[in-house]
Amino acid sequence: MDELSKDVLIDRNNRVFRLVRYVNKWGYKHLGVSHLQMHDEIYRIKQENGVILYTGLHKSLWETTGLLVSLYIEKLPLPFAGMGDNLVKGKFFQELARKTGVFLIKRASNRRELLESAKKLKNYIMTFLAYGDDVLVFPEGTRKSVLSTGGYGKFFPAGFDAVLDYEKNKDAYLANDKDLVPLDTYIVPVNVDYSRVREDWEMINTFKGNPPTLHILDSLKMAKKVGDTYITFGKPMKTTDYIDMSRKDLSVLVREKCLELVKVLPINVVARAALYSQQGDGFDLSAMESNITRVLQELANVKHLFRGVSMAEPPLDVWKRVSKYEKCFRPKHMDIKHLTFYKMYADYIAHYFPS
Repeated sequence: MDELSKDVLIDRNNRVFRLVRYVNKWGYKHLGVSHLQMHDEIYRIKQENGVILYTGLHKSLWETTGLLVSLYIEKLPLPFAGMGDNLVKGKFFQELARKTGVFLIKRASNRRELLESAKKLKNYIMTFLAYGDDVLVFPEGTRKSVLSTGGYGKFFPAGFDAVLDYEKNKDAYLANDKDLVPLDTYIVPVNVDYSRVREDWEMINTFKGNPPTLHILDSLKMAKKVGDTYITFGKPMKTTDYIDMSRKDLSVLVREKCLELVKVLPINVVARAALYSQQGDGFDLSAMESNITRVLQELANVKHLFRGVSMAEPPLDVWKRVSKYEKCFRPKHMDIKHLTFYKMYADYIAHYFPS
């Protein structure tokens, strides 16, 4: 049984948190149009004696704050959120982040550091859950999985090890600390889809080796409209129903549940059509309309996940609409130099295709 790390428990009733909450609420309201889908069971769990580990696929820094604001608006408790320590440089800013409810996860550079980081992450999560605080983590560990591999990354199992450990050793933890009360733990799969990821070009340029611009303070540079965001909190999974699973198998299952939440947006459809239309070092623009139709037909079995696009819509209208907010899709701007951009948006839905 692990010793809980009580030093991570903080009172967020402070000026830093209130200021950040105000700014994030303003951005949530004015810099995008959010579409929230919240499973009803989540409200029931929070009315009863339940605590939640929210686990999400990771596409943007927006999720770390946007998901919290959506929960706040729904009058649900705010989870403590995990973030890589590489995004918050210096003790001063790390302390500010801590006051807002962020706990930092060491970005490992070797196997020894990876094991140490996983152990600490597990302990942090278990401490929050044991003391009744919900937690939000992104088990992929990076937003760049799609760029690197053409698909969402595997989930690190440390967070799932935490909920399994707590449920298996709950009586021992309660006996060791009289301040604890027995809680039922749940895992909630989460996903956010974007009509336009706010730092898409920054991620692509960083991936290509240009100077990174993804430090958390660069959020000011990314304070721009993100368009439509589709936020989905899926069906809660009660940990005791999976108590006999290994942490690795549970991480695989939760990842699958997250993948099932991914929506199909116009930009994903047009991006995949662009890949189909590639010919050598260019694109056959005359084939774009038929390829948009092809993509929609290939996705017919998940049409219930379509947002902002339909099977009946003329393909040229889909193309024109995406071109209005991303000029690299305009016929005169479509260029092989943007291939990584097209591929990233196409790969966000790659798991819905047979190959």
